[in-house]
Amino acid sequence: MTETAPAIGPEERGLAVCAHLSGLAGYVVPLGGVIVPIIIWMVKSEAAVIAGVAKQALLLNLIVFVLFVATFMLWITIILIPVVIMFWIAMALAALALPIVGAIKASQGDYYRYPVVGLPPG
Repeated sequence: MTETAPAIGPEERGLAVCAHLSGLAGYVVPLGGVIVPIIIWMVKSEAAVIAGVAKQALLLNLIVFVLFVATFMLWITIILIPVVIMFWIAMALAALALPIVGAIKASQGDYYRYPVVGLPPG
């Protein structure tokens, strides 16, 4: 059983794009990747699709942060440092690519659900 992704209305596409790209704001503004989705989620809580996009962006940013901190502990073991570096590179590529793909899809009016951490709207 496949579920059809909801469409994003033309008036909400800009906000959905901002929610997706807010994760990239965290690289420039400290906590920007967390604060922006929370604000969008609170302001547009009645719009299920926009709230879903903001929740996904927030969840992705929090998971990346938690994984970074958790794997940073592995630096203690000299043997696992190459594994941690490879994991960080893969995580960084995903943390850059997923919001960009989501923003492109949102600008086209499609609800993009992140792999693994994606949430259904609502």
